[in-house]
Amino acid sequence: MVKSIVRGVLSMTMVLAMGVQAAETAAEPAAEPAKSMSVYGTALGEGWQNWSWAKTELSVELKGSARRPIKVDAAGWQALYLHHDPFSTTGLKELSFLIQGSAPDGEVHVFALIDGKVVGAGKPVKISNAGWTKVVIPLATLEVEDKNIDGIWFQNGSGNNLPHFFVTEILLD
Repeated sequence: MVKSIVRGVLSMTMVLAMGVQAAETAAEPAAEPAKSMSVYGTALGEGWQNWSWAKTELSVELKGSARRPIKVDAAGWQALYLHHDPFSTTGLKELSFLIQGSAPDGEVHVFALIDGKVVGAGKPVKISNAGWTKVVIPLATLEVEDKNIDGIWFQNGSGNNLPHFFVTEILLD
């Protein structure tokens, strides 16, 4: 009888231990979603580098503004190219930025890169000289949602010179 009581106590102890272990496992926090990544604020974000083949100037002072944008002078087909070691966009949904031109009716094409190569057709963005324009592009539109990317281009999509433009507050969210 003592043996059966001991067996019963041991069995109950094992069941309780398994229940506690299951409860502890269930209480583990879920993986954190990806956080926003600053590509450029008033300077390049951590890990980002300027690999442009357009003429660029970072942290330009504009009279009366706290913003310090990137100034871009892009001849035909040239681009502002911001490079980063490959990273996953999992959990990120969009690319946002502010853009302003120095002349009306400009246009750039925004691309994301995988292994240093442009993905998809990109997204054309009109540039105005009437103030800052906020642009939000879903990563799905750039065909890089849940992919490993290593760069972003803002490219003059024509063979003609594009009057200088400014880009700032570039964020992956």
